[in-house]
Amino acid sequence: MCELLSKCNWKHHYGGHMAEPVKTIYVNGDIVSLDNSNRRCQALATSGDRILALGSNEEIKTLATTASKVVNLDGKTVLPGFIDPHGHFFLSCYFKRFFVDLNSPPIGDITSIDDIQTKLKETAAKTAPGKWITGFGYDDTMIAEQRHPTRYDLDKVSTEHPIAIRHISGHAMTVNSKALELGDVTRDTLQPQGGHIQIDPSNGEPLGILEEPSAMNMVQGFLPELTPEKAVEAVLHGSRRYLGTGVTTAQDGYAMPELLEIFLDTAKGGQLKNRVHILPGGNFELNQYPVTTSGTDLSGNNMVSLGAVKLLQDGSIQAYTAYLSQPYYTLPENRPELAFNYNGYRVNDPLEFQEQVTALHKKGWQIAIHANGDIAIEDCLNAFEAAQKAYPRNDIRHIIIHCQTAREDQLDRIKRLGVVPSFFAVHTYYWGDRHESLFLGPLRAHNMDPCHSALVRGIPFTNHNDDFVTPINPLLSIWSATNRLSTTGRIIGANQRIPVLEAVKSVTTYAAFQNHEEDIKGSLEPGKLADMVVLAENPLDIDPLKIKDIEVLATIVGDEVVHGQV
Repeated sequence: MCELLSKCNWKHHYGGHMAEPVKTIYVNGDIVSLDNSNRRCQALATSGDRILALGSNEEIKTLATTASKVVNLDGKTVLPGFIDPHGHFFLSCYFKRFFVDLNSPPIGDITSIDDIQTKLKETAAKTAPGKWITGFGYDDTMIAEQRHPTRYDLDKVSTEHPIAIRHISGHAMTVNSKALELGDVTRDTLQPQGGHIQIDPSNGEPLGILEEPSAMNMVQGFLPELTPEKAVEAVLHGSRRYLGTGVTTAQDGYAMPELLEIFLDTAKGGQLKNRVHILPGGNFELNQYPVTTSGTDLSGNNMVSLGAVKLLQDGSIQAYTAYLSQPYYTLPENRPELAFNYNGYRVNDPLEFQEQVTALHKKGWQIAIHANGDIAIEDCLNAFEAAQKAYPRNDIRHIIIHCQTAREDQLDRIKRLGVVPSFFAVHTYYWGDRHESLFLGPLRAHNMDPCHSALVRGIPFTNHNDDFVTPINPLLSIWSATNRLSTTGRIIGANQRIPVLEAVKSVTTYAAFQNHEEDIKGSLEPGKLADMVVLAENPLDIDPLKIKDIEVLATIVGDEVVHGQV
């Protein structure tokens, strides 16, 4: 059992005196601190929204007053609250609340284009002509036809409604003829930089399949404007969903400017129950911030914090838009325009990209860049190194999001440059078999999301779900990084499996470090926020194969039970 963390620690964090009485005493628990010693304790005390002390039942009970609430954990496991190191909190909430769910198993039930059409027709029947129909989550490799739906497929749903459906990767979408007309996308439209309009080889007309933001934005700008009412509804609906998985800090990984006030208002009003770390992206006006420092509290109550500026340098391997040094393993038979040695493509010219990164770095921003392919990863590292050489800074922690096909030599550079890779380990579960047989081939698939290679180098890495791409589920992320099993039960890269403790840290301690919030989050220590998840079993003790099935009994934010009960 761990030693009592003394009141001197409390005084250090709280200005030398107990500003508030002991609020809650948690006893008879299996409390995993994840501090530097990875201590496990029986009991924990809080004051206000912070942790006061940890220790044995007897030690912690001595701190109680007549006003203190005593909670008997009855052997339950308590971990630091899960931190989502990369996801799209608002979009995932918005899609799940207002879009048609077109996911295939194991997430949804779509197995064919006919299934897609049936679900969209159900929505069309309830939607006035001329109004948009939107869906998300279709996966061309998980449906019988083994292809993207086209404009012609969606025209069979309706020609009176504009229709847009998002690929599960988020890096492609299919629209119908009505939507193409609104966007003025025709056979004469020039291919956009960093994106692609797929063309029907039989007639030269757009197929309705748009790859990457530069192409998708030709149509997305005509979607209905986001109303504040719908935004608030989506945020609050999503907050409940995240808390149900033990997430105490979500990430909005490409935050739209109009959402900042929504987050701040719901946080200050008390409706937002999970914390949100925002990464400004898109057309976000960066000058609106008085500081550029990641981890800065924007809401005054630690509910909304500022993160890195988000950039993109390639797309998705599943969408064939990630940029690889070696060609894709196989190519879709229905994509004759793809050359035999097709490698994907960049979003930005590398020299212009370096200039953009350097300018942000000079202003003091932490920078997070989406890069799946190893050439895109190389572009990121070159840009980070050039920026640091021009304007040296300490403890930057620039981030490469996904970093899926990072090579061993690139991990050496990541270590040297102090870059934080945020891996998408559940790739092995959702797409492992197809990465091996379709996209990457066995060698690259077995080394994708190289958590073990990062671990042996002492690189603090994180591990995410990328919700809306895959549903938020930190326990599945831990399970995937530990077991690397596909949906068919095959091990995808046994050499990249990591110990459970390190997998847990990838969604707690290391995630807080990535966000520059390690002083207040990521472990259970005096002075830190009392953000905790209560589990029915301890992932450090049970069979690793059972981790994804552990029940989340309660989620606690700032010592307030916001999901379940203890």
